[in-house]
Amino acid sequence: MARGSAPLDGSVLPPSRIVSERQAGLPRRFMPESATGREVVALGEGRPAPHYQGRSVFFLSFAMAGLVPPFSIFFMDILEFYDLQMAHLTPNAIMTLAIFAHLCEMFIGVRPFLRLFRWFFTVQPVSPPTVVGGCYFQPWGQVLNRYIPYVLRKKWDDWKSDWFYTPLADEARLRLPSQPPAQASM
Repeated sequence: MARGSAPLDGSVLPPSRIVSERQAGLPRRFMPESATGREVVALGEGRPAPHYQGRSVFFLSFAMAGLVPPFSIFFMDILEFYDLQMAHLTPNAIMTLAIFAHLCEMFIGVRPFLRLFRWFFTVQPVSPPTVVGGCYFQPWGQVLNRYIPYVLRKKWDDWKSDWFYTPLADEARLRLPSQPPAQASM
């Protein structure tokens, strides 16, 4: 973690680096326009509020990897089945979901679904356990390389500092977690 960006007062996130209108420009390019006319990207702050009605913490790296609201049924099924919250995932976990969904929709001609995803991937905790970015999706053996050749980034530098608020449905799976992912679900 970059110097001076340690989490504050028991928060699970470091202070946001998206705190000015200029810095909000990049997230605004990735986030879809709000149908309600509400601001889509609200600036981050020193310490994220754990729960504000109608808005949640969101990560720039997630938007860059293709995860933007409204979220698909497939994404919500993944969170529910594995008992995860959105922020438990790493940017590469989001990339894995996006690549899988693209493969299903564009090459197979089906909507992505949990049962097929589970045939290719299993969820794994990061070590040491962490709250934000606490798990990723691991391919099952060599089966994946035969069907889905893909390369993920080795490292997303300081991605946990690039957060902002965005309007999201008040769903428990979209709230900022306070604990690492449960081991029983993995």
